Amino acid sequence: MNNLGPALIVFAVLVVLYLGMLLGWRARKRRQAGFAAAAVTPQDAGALLLEAPMLYVATTPANKPLERLTLPGLAFRGRGTFIVWEKGVTLSINGEPDVYVPFGNIRSIGTSTYTIDRVVESGGLVRLDWTTPLVGDERARTVAATAGATRTEKRAILAAAAAGDRPSTANIESYVRILDTADSARVLSTVQAHLPATDTPDSDTPKQEGQVA
Repeated sequence: MNNLGPALIVFAVLVVLYLGMLLGWRARKRRQAGFAAAAVTPQDAGALLLEAPMLYVATTPANKPLERLTLPGLAFRGRGTFIVWEKGVTLSINGEPDVYVPFGNIRSIGTSTYTIDRVVESGGLVRLDWTTPLVGDERARTVAATAGATRTEKRAILAAAAAGDRPSTANIESYVRILDTADSARVLSTVQAHLPATDTPDSDTPKQEGQVA
């Protein structure tokens, strides 16, 4: 009986921590409700070019590698497959709906060293930079567009929305660890070869960090 009191205190603390995490997760999902649902891989995605086993790590706002996004199909870490088609890429995570990104929506592909809950060797993560449509009413889209934004960035987005330039898309980054180094190099080169050519580099697109060994 003497141990009952401390045990109850520990249990109560654990319950409070769990409820805090649950409420925080739900609040995050509400703030990010403007992000579009996972896109199903279309039948006309073209021929299969490459499949590589991966560990999916996280998706974040562009240039905000420590701000997790809870997008449908991309909210949780897990093993899966990085699939490259003639017309786009599918992130297939075990137990989650597939997420398809057409090449026209991919801004760049490169490597990275860290993101949420994950720090690896130089260039150990593959980072897919892409644009996703925003959905819902104006408020939901504006809140989603400012996810992870600094105060200055948020003021700029809100000022543009007030002037009639309402957000319809958001730039985001998905981080994966390809389990085989040779596959990492193939993923990078295959996707890069299919990206639309641009005359000027996008200054908002992060640079590659390290090289795949």
